[in-house]
Amino acid sequence: MIWTIIPSRTIMFLLTRAAGASNMEDTRRTDSSSVALSPGEKKRFEDMAKADKVRYNREMRDYVPPKGFGKRGRKRKDPNAPKRPPSAFFVFCSEYRPSVKQQYPGLSIGDCAKKLGEMWSKLGQSEKLPYEEKAQKLREKYDRDMVAYRGGGTFARNPDSSAQGGEEEEEEEGEEDDEDEEDDE
Repeated sequence: MIWTIIPSRTIMFLLTRAAGASNMEDTRRTDSSSVALSPGEKKRFEDMAKADKVRYNREMRDYVPPKGFGKRGRKRKDPNAPKRPPSAFFVFCSEYRPSVKQQYPGLSIGDCAKKLGEMWSKLGQSEKLPYEEKAQKLREKYDRDMVAYRGGGTFARNPDSSAQGGEEEEEEEGEEDDEDEEDDE
């Protein structure tokens, strides 16, 4: 129904225009508390809302979320997957956070992050280079770990687990994964 899409302020604006409000000042002040609908008009909208609620409940009764998605609608993360590498800034933060906390003991987490961000932005390109190189090495290690993870490394994986993506991940890997599984047995 169209009434579930249109915001309530727009509906109230249209109703006041239909009721004869001509100047913009009246329509700007219009909201659900200042518009008086007759009981017949109000009942019409309440009936439409009840019918839409029945439709929604009927559709949600048969709804099944896609595989791998939980209550929040996000795909579950595989606990065996390698952890993503930190950026150069996070490498910098891990090195300087203890000294910032020591200098400013009462600093909150957010304020500490702001202070680290200011320090990072004041660094020149040559001063950032060691952190960028370390981040690049960590990224290369992560890429190697991901190849081993996707290629059927030495760890045990349960392909039926929904937290690991299950069959979807195997389909993407193709025939190489099938050969690796035969070798493991």
